[in-house]
This record gives sequence, structure tokens and C-alpha cells, in this order.
Amino acid sequence: MTVMTMTAPKYRFRRGALENIAHMLNLNTDERLAATLGYQVSDLELFRHGRKYVTAADDLRIATMMGDSDYLVGWFDLVNQ
Repeated sequence: MTVMTMTAPKYRFRRGALENIAHMLNLNTDERLAATLGYQVSDLELFRHGRKYVTAADDLRIATMMGDSDYLVGWFDLVNQ
């Protein structure tokens, strides 16, 4: 019997996505952006450089916040499957 191990998908913000989100929501500081997204300000720089990932639940929550839960690809790249 073969046991398959599944890993949860991880996503990274696309280049410029955080800036676009901030612009669309009229958030003019990283503090406001981080609070709105539910992260720490220190996380934003890690997200911007692809050194920190979000979960499938987070990407769905953020895409829904931005108005379309089916439009994940506009904000995120899948890191693993």
C-alpha cells in the first residue's frame, strides 16, 4: 500500500499586488495595509520579496475582500501543488 502525503498549497503575492490592493482600497500606509489584510507590517516586506507565503484560506479571503473570490491569479502565484 502506498501512502501519499499531501502538502497544503502555498501562495505568494504577485509582484505589485500589495501596492495594487493598497491603491484600490485607498490605504496610504503599510500600517493600514497590514491591518486590513490581517498581517504585521514586518510581513509586508517579506511578501514583497517572495520570502513569505500565504495559505489557501488567506488567498481566498483576500481575493474575496477585493471583490472576486474566483480571481486568485490576479493577486497570487501558486508556489506548490
